Amino acid sequence: MIIDSHVHLWLRDHLPNNMVRMYLEPLQALKDIMNWEVDVEDVWPDYGATVPKLLEMLDAGPVDKAVILPIDFNLVEKARTDVEEYNTWVFESCSAYPDRTIPFIGVDPQRGEAALKMLDHFTSKYNARGVKVYPPTGWYPNEERMRAFYDRVDDLGLAMITHAGAAWTSLEEKYAEPRYWEEVLERYPDTNLIIAHLGGKWRPQALELCERYPNCYTDCSALQGWLPSDPVTAENRLREIGERIPDKISYGTDYPLFELAYTSSFFLDFVKTRPWADEDVKVKLLGGNMQRLLNL
Repeated sequence: MIIDSHVHLWLRDHLPNNMVRMYLEPLQALKDIMNWEVDVEDVWPDYGATVPKLLEMLDAGPVDKAVILPIDFNLVEKARTDVEEYNTWVFESCSAYPDRTIPFIGVDPQRGEAALKMLDHFTSKYNARGVKVYPPTGWYPNEERMRAFYDRVDDLGLAMITHAGAAWTSLEEKYAEPRYWEEVLERYPDTNLIIAHLGGKWRPQALELCERYPNCYTDCSALQGWLPSDPVTAENRLREIGERIPDKISYGTDYPLFELAYTSSFFLDFVKTRPWADEDVKVKLLGGNMQRLLNL
């Protein structure tokens, strides 16, 4: 089974204007590298990442399942729809495809009691399996004020995935260092944490945490950003995680962020065919580890 563990769904109204600009920056850089003729400012901001489009991507892979990750940016800048409406749209959109989609809750822990109510609601109504959090909206993971949120995540048996690495516009990447999660990993050994994007520029921190804590994992989403200019680095990153933490890694694409550059199936083919690890390790990355983590 192949599982894409890092996918986003949204309509334009779900994203604040600054977040659209944030995602445009790396796409503009890729446009310059790859000499695209398309104007990304005209095409991408209105790109609707819907379930039908996602299924086309999965079928092209082929990929069996995708983990859907809404993101709550609304405390930084309001979108045209509120975060609960956005999450409801994701879960309702996915409800017709339970064999292909695994939606997580997307909520900012800074919402306090409202965040706890969202965890309860989407877990009880939709049997949510996890929650996506995004520290660059203005919080350190080891802050005491986050305890109630982690307590509820732990009580509900949810997995948690966190952004790590670069942030743009009004977001602050200083909050996204993986090292701030160490206290959480120690305090909640039964809660599985996935550090996204191999920890970004703090990859050594992410890999060390994965080595030290049984409940810490990472995904390779956004790694395909290296492919236009330096595919050797992308392959070396895969080789490193395959050698150091083969049981703690998962495949992810960050769909739809790179679809204008090359399809997700292109990245999947790269992962499957390059000689960065033996087949047993590739099977773990491509879905085996996520099957175990989510009890699929």
